[in-house]
Amino acid sequence: MRRTSFARRPCSIARTMDLLGDWWTPLVLREAFYGIRRFDAFQESLGIARNTLTDRLRRLVDEGLLEKQPYQREPVR
Repeated sequence: MRRTSFARRPCSIARTMDLLGDWWTPLVLREAFYGIRRFDAFQESLGIARNTLTDRLRRLVDEGLLEKQPYQREPVR
């Protein structure tokens, strides 16, 4: 069954729920607020599949809730 998207609704609560309405996104945000900063640490802490974590982090970055910052220059990581 396909979920109804609230992403374009004029209500800020509906748009927020569209972003946070899956199982993993609130947990990823919780870990970020607790100080987790690296992909492997998120994965270890949550026990989440790499592809799912990648999708959730990408969406949170696209929506401006998180930002990517390199932590190594050679090679850039």
